[in-house]
Amino acid sequence: MKNLKTIIAVVAISISSVFSATAKTGTEPTSENAKTVLRTEIVSLLGNHSYDLSDKTLEAQVSVMLNNQNELVVVSVDSKSETITNFVKIKLNYKKVTVKGISKGTVYRIPLKMIQSS
Repeated sequence: MKNLKTIIAVVAISISSVFSATAKTGTEPTSENAKTVLRTEIVSLLGNHSYDLSDKTLEAQVSVMLNNQNELVVVSVDSKSETITNFVKIKLNYKKVTVKGISKGTVYRIPLKMIQSS
């Protein structure tokens, strides 16, 4: 009888932990939507640049993650221009953002295109 109670307790705890781990709240945005919101936030933080670009447009892949204080941490910037790489790092590193649905500690790769203003 004691073994039966133990087995029932173990099964009940296992089932409840599985259901609570797979529960999904409907208030959080999807990953793609959150990534789009994060990209928009990054573009607004970057603002306008005053650099003389060698090309009319430069593309960069920015890898960022969110730390526990909701600050962006720039992991890497893949670009042909060292100036643009430094510009992005200075403008984004440790800036606070408020984006829901972004996992802390997960690295996100955001494509950026910088256009020479006339």
